Amino acid sequence: MALKIEKGGWLLIFLIGAALVGYSLNKYGIIDLGKWGGSKSASGGSETVDASKPLLIPASSSSDEAEVRVRVNVWVGCVGGLVANGGLDTAPDSIYGKKGLKVSFKIIDDWTEGASALATNNVDVMLTTADVYAKDYAQFRDKGFGSHAFLMVDWSRGADGVIGKQGINSIEDLAGKTVAFAPYTPSHFLLWNGLKASGLSTDQRNEIFNKAVHTKDGIEPATLFAQEKVDAAVAWDPDMSDAVTKRPGSKKIYDTKIANRLIADILVVSDRFSAKYPQTLLKFSQGWLEGVEFIKSQPARAYNLIGAVKDFNIPSDLAKTMLGGVKLADYADNKSFMGSAGSNSDYNNIFQMAQDMYRELRIIKHSNNAEESLDRRYIEKLSGSFSTASTEAPIEYREPARGATPIATQHRSIYFEPNSSRMSLDSRAVVDELANTMRAYENTVVDIEGNTDSTGARAYNIQLSHARADEVKRYLMDRYGFPAARLRTAGNGPDKPMDTNATAEGREKNRRTDIKVYANPAA
Repeated sequence: MALKIEKGGWLLIFLIGAALVGYSLNKYGIIDLGKWGGSKSASGGSETVDASKPLLIPASSSSDEAEVRVRVNVWVGCVGGLVANGGLDTAPDSIYGKKGLKVSFKIIDDWTEGASALATNNVDVMLTTADVYAKDYAQFRDKGFGSHAFLMVDWSRGADGVIGKQGINSIEDLAGKTVAFAPYTPSHFLLWNGLKASGLSTDQRNEIFNKAVHTKDGIEPATLFAQEKVDAAVAWDPDMSDAVTKRPGSKKIYDTKIANRLIADILVVSDRFSAKYPQTLLKFSQGWLEGVEFIKSQPARAYNLIGAVKDFNIPSDLAKTMLGGVKLADYADNKSFMGSAGSNSDYNNIFQMAQDMYRELRIIKHSNNAEESLDRRYIEKLSGSFSTASTEAPIEYREPARGATPIATQHRSIYFEPNSSRMSLDSRAVVDELANTMRAYENTVVDIEGNTDSTGARAYNIQLSHARADEVKRYLMDRYGFPAARLRTAGNGPDKPMDTNATAEGREKNRRTDIKVYANPAA
């Protein structure tokens, strides 16, 4: 017996079919249904924040009633907040308790799950790193979800690094080797950035990533390395140092003592929460910074408090060791890290480099303006509550020992006007890229060596190549403020060819500038 469908039934079938097609197109990024529904976020909230406008704190104290739910992973960098809270939940006599705040820390070790928790309103604030946030921010925006970074938590200063077996002494030595790391985490960014700053070709870098062993966290790579199952690993302490000890002849190739302005933990808040509870977020920020000051002034008490936090699993003695590899960010660090609007701040530098990585990996589709992802108004509002004097001593630079192995060597084509040391305009972009790397790898000494082909008199070529290296040094000093003690120059003329001088192609390769990056012996 045939089934007869009335007119209303056909309409219902059509609407269901259209809805299914629309869902599929939205899921796979072909259309964005979120834009059709106005300014609603992925979790259904309609609040958006314009961080360029003044921060208005309501006179009513009702905003203090909001609980702040914070995503953290088991990482010592978040201890400023834990100390301020007296544990994962607010203790009445803690810094936050005395401010009338209720704060709960949620341990979510998986980075993707942490971002999802923020976007789905399961947490209000997320601990992450500036590099990972470059990915999350782009993906949040594609889904119509608003968020902003508002507080710097710490710098990694030796806690993260790349380790290699005996015979691996530089980044270039990773070519053809098997490296273990956790993808889409700070470990991934540390490896990618180091390879990008090296003299390895695109094919060599791609081969390393294609052969790599992917892990779920930053602990497993150290284990695999200690078991001699991989040639190198990207890991964090204390597991990293322990793995090097267990494998004879192995060493750290580079770490965040060298790349000391590359990995920064930050806090990100949903626009939904900050639009509704700005007073709560301001008190939360102030309390976190007060927690950092407490740790600095009374470290022994802070270590004991950290060790007593249930489910955090970092004993007091381990907390002390781990904190030796980070620089907890105080108010002055926050001011410096965020910079002012339009400045080339550390936040901007990291965010842009990380965007380059995630676009290269095709994880994100579009580049975003780093300034739009940052809300510095809470730090600005706290002006006068904390000292703005930097607690970091200026870096002292010393010359590497004679014959020292550079951690990376780049061969760059930096063009100059004929028979002149004047850089061409297009080559300044190449030197600007070098400057971004030097900023992130602040604890390095850099050699700039000019080279020529064999055409012309040798003595003239040596003099000209040295003058060109000096011009690159002058540009870096004048534009970026790098100290002279950090930059050494040399002119090799035709004496160090990379290829034959018998062909035009070979001569082109020989007319180059070599950039050698050394770990600062004073670090």
